[in-house]
Amino acid sequence: VIQTAAARAESGLEAALKVGKQKYTILLVLTDGAVSDVSATAACIEQVHDMPLSIVIVGVGNADFSAMRFLDDLNKPGKRDIVQFVPFNQHCRDPTDLSSATLNEIPNQLVGYFQKKGISPNAAVKVKELDVAVEEEEEIDLRVSFNEDDIVVSGAGNVARGW
Repeated sequence: VIQTAAARAESGLEAALKVGKQKYTILLVLTDGAVSDVSATAACIEQVHDMPLSIVIVGVGNADFSAMRFLDDLNKPGKRDIVQFVPFNQHCRDPTDLSSATLNEIPNQLVGYFQKKGISPNAAVKVKELDVAVEEEEEIDLRVSFNEDDIVVSGAGNVARGW
């Protein structure tokens, strides 16, 4: 999912720049459990750190979210911090607090990306509220199957096998 979001973010920015616009992508992950393979997820995040992408993970429920906190704190020298983890239960009683916690790092991540790439902001544009469009990407349904020799992950028309 992260690699797909990063590829879409990169192609979206390239298309926007060609017509004099800019685009930055935020991947919102809602989860009720911990990451099953922290090492692979961390490696994937490191691979996409240089894309026009921020990843916000919202943990819902009372699961052990220590792996999510690890991913949020994963900040190696020379690599952008693109992950923000928010424990929903700590902020669910106050919508303003939840919004603030969720969006807290996005401005710095966005500005940091564009500065690193030498992309200056476009001139300000006045927009009417009716002209603002919110795009929702389709949900990607992943299925995991296990057998003696293989683990098969399928969804969105793709199949990956491994062990």
